[in-house]
Order: sequence, then structure tokens, then C-alpha cells
Amino acid sequence: MDNRHLRSILLNLQYRLSDNDRERLHFYLKNDVPRTLGDDSTLNGTLRLMQSLFDQDKINEKDFTLLIDAFKQIQCFDASIF
Repeated sequence: MDNRHLRSILLNLQYRLSDNDRERLHFYLKNDVPRTLGDDSTLNGTLRLMQSLFDQDKINEKDFTLLIDAFKQIQCFDASIF
């Protein structure tokens, strides 16, 4: 999978997340991103959070285990199988 394909999947996934899912995701990943990103669980804030994870190479087209684990931990199982 290339970077563009992964970003496309993440964009489509965003529409399946509820506001509650986003809040739990941000809470769970708060230690992995700057606080300002962790506090903003809006759609745009979640996209910035994802970009920060890309920038830090915590997720990339070869390894997005961090996100899969995060979705499992917040019990958003539908998203964990992307």
C-alpha cells in the first residue's frame, strides 16, 4: 500500500467515526501528539492528529499498527479492520 492509498482509507474511515469515537481516539493517542492536537477531536482536529502521526513516522504506509491497536483499545472494532 502506498502513502496516498493509506491516506484515502483514513479519510473514508473518518466518516464512520462518531464524535464519541473521535474523543476516545484523541484521549488514547494524547501522549503521541502535541497537546493542542490531542484536545481537538473535531474532524479537522482528527486529520491534523493523523498528520502528526505521519510526521513522526508513528504511522506510515508500511506500518499503521498504532492506529489499529488504538481503534481496538477504544472498542471501535469496525475501524480496526481497515
